[in-house]
Amino acid sequence: GIIPAFIVWKIEIKPATWARSIFTRLRLMGISVVIIAAMLLPFGDSYASFFREHKLLRFYTNPTYPIYSLVSYVEQKTSSPSSGLITQIGLDAKQEHEGVQRKLIVVVVGETIRADHMSLNGYERETNPLLNQSDVISFTNVWSCGTSTAVSLPCMFSSLTRNEYSSDEALSTENVLDVVARTGVNVIWLDNNSDSKGVALRVPYENLKTADTNTSCDSECRDVGMLEYMNSFIKDHTTGDILVVMHQMGNHGPAYYKRYPDNFEKYTPTCQTNILENCSAEEIINSYDNAILYTDYFLNQTIKALKAQSSNFSTAMIFIGDHGESLGEYGLYLHGLPYAMAPDSQKHVPLVMWFDNKYKASHPEIADLYASSGTEYSHDNIFHTILGLTDISTDAYESALDITAP
Repeated sequence: GIIPAFIVWKIEIKPATWARSIFTRLRLMGISVVIIAAMLLPFGDSYASFFREHKLLRFYTNPTYPIYSLVSYVEQKTSSPSSGLITQIGLDAKQEHEGVQRKLIVVVVGETIRADHMSLNGYERETNPLLNQSDVISFTNVWSCGTSTAVSLPCMFSSLTRNEYSSDEALSTENVLDVVARTGVNVIWLDNNSDSKGVALRVPYENLKTADTNTSCDSECRDVGMLEYMNSFIKDHTTGDILVVMHQMGNHGPAYYKRYPDNFEKYTPTCQTNILENCSAEEIINSYDNAILYTDYFLNQTIKALKAQSSNFSTAMIFIGDHGESLGEYGLYLHGLPYAMAPDSQKHVPLVMWFDNKYKASHPEIADLYASSGTEYSHDNIFHTILGLTDISTDAYESALDITAP
């Protein structure tokens, strides 16, 4: 220890200024972030699968998680006490029907689906063979509010735009389902995913992720099982319009191979595991595209179910993705990156609409949608479009944000 001690003794310590210390630490942090990114990207498939399957690890990250928890706790304790009341909107809402025909509107929320993997939007693979044969309108330039379900779902049903959105405000304010239900429309949320992320807290909600409620379950419960429950709900409500929201399991990763029955495995070889590093890029994309094939089938079955109700209702369907997915581009997998950093693959989502002849006859402006399918839209438009589809008039409605408005 003599030689090291001598070296330390001879080193002249120069006190650093505050500015110098801050600069040195910021530089070290910046270099560290670059090094971390350089190490993560080549093994993105490994890390994406690992952290998806082991979410509890975030609780053990030092020192970031204890700091985050402390800040969250202080914010919670110092914020103004909540009275438990929800801010109401659209108190003046009322229906203004064009005719006497009852309306049946279905909103399907797609899970983890990319717009550029829909053959309706020009994808080279035929991932929408059934919808391609239907008279649907596919909007090719639509963008999500967030890159995760927890953000996009409450945001799209809220009157808040993406720039205005905050989770606290969205959860403490009524959304479009509350406004629609207030007018007497029969509203229900059917869920084959995790939950509604707070959107359906004040309307009827049904969990269809178990065989107790979903009649179409094999290795997991299928989206198409929601249709039987929807038909029962329609049968039980003999008066008033109906709005049904169906929240898909869709393309939820990383276990894409579980998202469809075996007979939809058109593109092979597939990735038969949720450990993405064990699969090639081709296998991952094949599994993902097969899941879209099943969504195509589910949406086609939804349209058939709506057609079967044509004697009692004028009907319409809107299908909107919550967010996209990275499938290996730039070394990225899955989703959830901060919006400013996320690639378009995580933000560019599909939007598909279908209307029966009765609805088109009472709303001639629908014919104009085919020509405007390339116009840029986003989740900001969904709140107002649902109000427009259900013919609801309220001060909360902005026709400029209603995709279907004349």
